[in-house]
Amino acid sequence: MEVFKTPEMPFKPKRIIDYHTHLGDIFHENQNISFKRPGFVADPPGFTGFDPFKDLEESGYTRPLIVDDVEAQNKLIDAGQVRIWQRANIFTTQAIMDAAGIDYMGSLPILPNTSFEEALAASKLDPRFIPFTCPDFDLPEDEMMAKLKQDIKNGAKGLKIHPIIQNVSITDKRCEKPIELFGDLGMSITYHCGVNDYYKADSPHHAKTNLEYGALHYTLDLLDKYPDYVWVPAHGGGSCGGELEALAELVAKKGCKNVYIESSHRGVDGMHQMLELFGEDRIMFATDWPFDTCTWSVKYAAEAFKDDPVVADKFFYRNAARILGMTL
Repeated sequence: MEVFKTPEMPFKPKRIIDYHTHLGDIFHENQNISFKRPGFVADPPGFTGFDPFKDLEESGYTRPLIVDDVEAQNKLIDAGQVRIWQRANIFTTQAIMDAAGIDYMGSLPILPNTSFEEALAASKLDPRFIPFTCPDFDLPEDEMMAKLKQDIKNGAKGLKIHPIIQNVSITDKRCEKPIELFGDLGMSITYHCGVNDYYKADSPHHAKTNLEYGALHYTLDLLDKYPDYVWVPAHGGGSCGGELEALAELVAKKGCKNVYIESSHRGVDGMHQMLELFGEDRIMFATDWPFDTCTWSVKYAAEAFKDDPVVADKFFYRNAARILGMTL
């Protein structure tokens, strides 16, 4: 199993919630890995061993994750699958929590590939896992809603929707009732933002996704319809570059007070920008684990907020704890 070393950092955060992480194979290859030790899944065909995620995180996230180059994106897709298959199991995830000093992880399932039940089981084995749930769009609406209500009773702390992988627009009618269920309860609603692919063109799953569903303009429609719900657009609006500024402009235009921003795929400058654009009460630490290595992300966040312990505690813990209904 991978051994994680903690990079040198200016201070050790006193408590950390990683709002956005994944357990299990979120992709349509659907490997059964959540509770198995790593090493039994073969690398994707053609994988060269080059990991753009590692290169990017060690650079300090000084450039966008998603670039307009097919070859580069194919390498990123391959590396993403390897990171999922080797890291998104409970054993490696516990190891990175220990190494990075993370107290809690929001575990975000993506149906039909990973489920609330997996996140819930992980939370029973290790209370550091915070289970979220996800709508099952394969069910009739009444069954889907009954399932989500039962998930809340069983401990789901928030809702996750992935428009690209689930191939459904966040503004689709099928999303309305799940959104309204969680929104009316004051629970957070997280959805993928960013126009990026998860499958190479020769994958049988490529046709099952619509990249446009990750576009930021859908957030405008959501805030028009549900301005008072607690929203967490994943990755600060996207990972191609420029989305954070566009999202901030959109949120300011609508005057929404409950849009929170998480820090996955961002370095020191990106975290400073989050603070400047959204303020200290609406920014949260997140890694999109296993795609970001948490130890590096904690290092950059500690560097970003080393001069203000109040902001640092809000960013690392308090803001996420507040919207998850946890002890402040």
